[in-house]
Amino acid sequence: MFSLSGKKILLSIHILLISIWIGTLVAILLFLLVKQTQFNIAYFPALDKAIFLLFDSIIMNVSIAVAITGLVFSMFTTWGFFRFNWITIKWVSIIGLALIIMFLQGPAVNGMASLSDVFLREVRNNPDYLKFEHRTIIYTLIQLGLLTFIVFISVLKPWGQRKVRKVLNRKVVLSIGIFLGVILAASSIMQYLQLVHYRNLPINKINLDQINDGYYTGTASFGFEYEVGVQIQNHAIAKIDILKNRDSFYARQAEGIKYKLIREQKINIDAVTGATTTSKVLLKAVESALSR
Repeated sequence: MFSLSGKKILLSIHILLISIWIGTLVAILLFLLVKQTQFNIAYFPALDKAIFLLFDSIIMNVSIAVAITGLVFSMFTTWGFFRFNWITIKWVSIIGLALIIMFLQGPAVNGMASLSDVFLREVRNNPDYLKFEHRTIIYTLIQLGLLTFIVFISVLKPWGQRKVRKVLNRKVVLSIGIFLGVILAASSIMQYLQLVHYRNLPINKINLDQINDGYYTGTASFGFEYEVGVQIQNHAIAKIDILKNRDSFYARQAEGIKYKLIREQKINIDAVTGATTTSKVLLKAVESALSR
């Protein structure tokens, strides 16, 4: 159990993290508002990338930290998980926020950023882009509403104490919590290291002047075999076919890398924002095709 000073420190960290979360959501809303009133399409890719970075770097990490501090508070203080109705509802709200971030707002923000990165000034007429933008606004507002609700019930502590007939042994709860926490942490670290490895894959320069006209295929295997076909005409990339790719939302967004390749006419380019991992591997497959 935490001492009184320990509880105050933990509570202060928890409140600070929620404040950062709310502030970041407000910043995202402001960027979205600027987009609605900004008629210069040239600024859209930069604004969308800023929204993506705020979401990916801050909200994703801060939301996890909020859940961890809340978990520690429930496990190592007398508040518990189910003794008070407001705490139970707070946890339901946090789980709801996690689902929104992972399955709703995440794909919307990534989809908006990836299309903006690929199509640049032409993106405003893209129906998928407008759909992702609309969803980003809606899910950001929902998050703000839920977080505001959590703050209010945390301060007011309404609905009283629940009548719990049977209390689980604290040691059992702690053991299960620590075991699950270690598994989750290990899995997250392994996944993070794998993603970093993919995102840092070196892409070698290819001199297109030395590539004869023709159709070239190449593969790259990173947990899945990706395959592309590259059409070269007059020593330039004329067409790229994605012959084999993973069947997922982010993998499909990564296929926009072919438009960037044709536009820039070189393969050592930046990956697609919001779909970095798969687009980087697809670049590796293009390098394989043109290196033969």
